[in-house]
Amino acid sequence: MFELFNSMMKEEWRMHSSFFGNRGFALFPVVIVAISMLLSLSMMIFGRIISQADVLLGLHYLLLFMGSMVGGFGLLGREVMNRRFSQASLLAYSSRTLPISERFIFSNFIVKDVIYYFFLYVLPFTAGFVAGAFIIDIHYSFLILLMTLFLSFCTGLSLVFLLSTVYANLGKKALFLIFVVSIVLLVLFQGTGPEKLYVLPPLAMYIAPSVDLLIICLGLVLVPSIISIIFLKVDYPQFQKHYRNRFKGIAARLGFYGYSHFVAKEYLDLSRSEGGVGKIVFSFLVPVALIWLFLPQLLKLVPGLDILVVFAVVVGMMASSMYNWLVEFDMFSSYAFLPLTVPDILRSKLNSYSLLNVIPLAIIIITTVYTGRLFDIVHIVLLFVAVSMYMVSVTVYLTGLNTSISLYNAGTFAGYVLAIGPVVLGMIFLAQLNFHFVIASVILIPVALFVLKRSFVKWGKWEV
Repeated sequence: MFELFNSMMKEEWRMHSSFFGNRGFALFPVVIVAISMLLSLSMMIFGRIISQADVLLGLHYLLLFMGSMVGGFGLLGREVMNRRFSQASLLAYSSRTLPISERFIFSNFIVKDVIYYFFLYVLPFTAGFVAGAFIIDIHYSFLILLMTLFLSFCTGLSLVFLLSTVYANLGKKALFLIFVVSIVLLVLFQGTGPEKLYVLPPLAMYIAPSVDLLIICLGLVLVPSIISIIFLKVDYPQFQKHYRNRFKGIAARLGFYGYSHFVAKEYLDLSRSEGGVGKIVFSFLVPVALIWLFLPQLLKLVPGLDILVVFAVVVGMMASSMYNWLVEFDMFSSYAFLPLTVPDILRSKLNSYSLLNVIPLAIIIITTVYTGRLFDIVHIVLLFVAVSMYMVSVTVYLTGLNTSISLYNAGTFAGYVLAIGPVVLGMIFLAQLNFHFVIASVILIPVALFVLKRSFVKWGKWEV
């Protein structure tokens, strides 16, 4: 059965390389190497306030968060196995005609994705970081660090995979369970010191390698994943689904809004697609909850940083992922029959994105009130709005309507990092000097509007 896995690996390569060539896709890991090398070289500046133990802590939790952001496979099961996936029809879509089980096919799909993440992200990130550290005479064990970072990534992925599978089987009832679990975790971590974070098994294994810790790490990855695959939910509809016409009603209620018909379509697409609101929960809310859970302890290791400022910046960055949802599963070929241009579609997506931003905005407001900093709410909200607008403007300018695919192009991703990194770090640095300097983030709003204007000109030359 290795033939299926091999074919899926080739399919993934061809799907990406067809957009920007073999070289553009192959050079993507090189960009990751360069970024992580610069990160480790920055230790020449920050090494006096951050210990090597703290650096290892940050690396492992960074990979844990990355894994959690891509672990919603439980919701993708029916999307991948039972229908066209975006503009492409993957091998997994042939599950009804292949003489093998859906679980076996989807297991191959997941393993294929994990391997690609390993070679595209984890391996080059580790290699670049270790190489940069070696230049400044800091030595890490490359193979052990590679293994523990990969285990950390897979731990976050497998746990969210399990949660998303529970949601796929129980539906909205699972949201209550996840909410209860979140409250319990917040209570357990309330008041704990940063030393508790070092019990993360992959990190503990790097510090003190042992067979017992390796077994625990593998168990955290394999057990949730196996349970998720066993309870994988793949429905093959035996009848057509019928929905009453809600489009006219929704569009009418939004009649005051210039893009009411587009927004109504986006809402119906999201609510009727597999997972529905689960996409928001597992692609955004769960990672945000994890960040809020661990961020206070992580920032105790870096004195002077304002936790609320960092949280607002991170949530603003993550909010831009909602633009990806709006363009990833839309069939743009259907727009070709309408008197629309690419800028028209981009504006419609941006309007829907603005409405979806009510969710992270509410999180920012609740968090500000919860931390007892109501007097700082104007600064924090302004910072979030500015970062979110700037992030999505850069995303639109660089990727247009093909966000998920285009960012795997080495040049595009390098431009994305160079446009985002200095701005984000600059906002955090200004707040460290003086909290009221955060108000300078207002500059990002006209910059974002200018970038969007240039985006419409750039993508106006393309056809849907």
